[in-house]
Amino acid sequence: MTTRRVKGIGELPRDIPPARDLWPKIAEAIQADLSMKAVPDTRRRTGWWPAVGLAASVALVAVGVFIGKNFKPDEAQTLAGTQTLAPAADGGDSGMVKASLREAAYQKQRDQLWKEVQVKLNSMPPAEREKVGKSLATLKKSIQEIHDALGHDPANALLQELLVTTSQEEMRVLTTVRDSGRQEL
Repeated sequence: MTTRRVKGIGELPRDIPPARDLWPKIAEAIQADLSMKAVPDTRRRTGWWPAVGLAASVALVAVGVFIGKNFKPDEAQTLAGTQTLAPAADGGDSGMVKASLREAAYQKQRDQLWKEVQVKLNSMPPAEREKVGKSLATLKKSIQEIHDALGHDPANALLQELLVTTSQEEMRVLTTVRDSGRQEL
C-alpha cells in the first residue's frame, strides 16, 4: 500500500465509513437523561438552594452590621490584646491602669530598641543602612497610619489586630537589626 500526500480537503475520499457507529450510545444517553428528568427525585431539587444561600448571606450581613453598631468603644482591647479598657467589676479603674502601665512598658522597651538600632545603623555600610532604614520607615509609617485610623474607629477589631501584628513585626525587626552581627559564645 502506497501512501500519497493529500494537498487539499477535496482530495479526501467521501465514502469511508467510521470504524464503529456511535449514534446508538449517544441516543441511549440522551434517553436516559430525559427519563431521569421525568422522574421527580427529592435529592435533585436544586432550584431553591441558591435562594436559601442568598437569604443566609443577607442574614449574616445583617447580624454583622447589628453587632458592629452595638459594639461599644469601651469594650475595645488594648495593644496587648488581652486587657480590656472597661473598668473593673469592683467599680475601680484597675483595668485601665493595668493597660496604661503595659502600654508605658511597651513604649519604653520600643524607645530603647530604637536607640540601640540607631547605633547599629550608624555602623552599617551605606547601602545596607539605606535598605534597613527604608524598611523601618515603612513599618513606622504603617503603625502611624493604623493609629490614625483607630482614632476614627477605636472599636474596629480588625484595625486593633493589625496594629498588634504590625507592632510585633516592628519589634522583631528592631531586635533582629540590633542583634545582627553578634555572635553567641
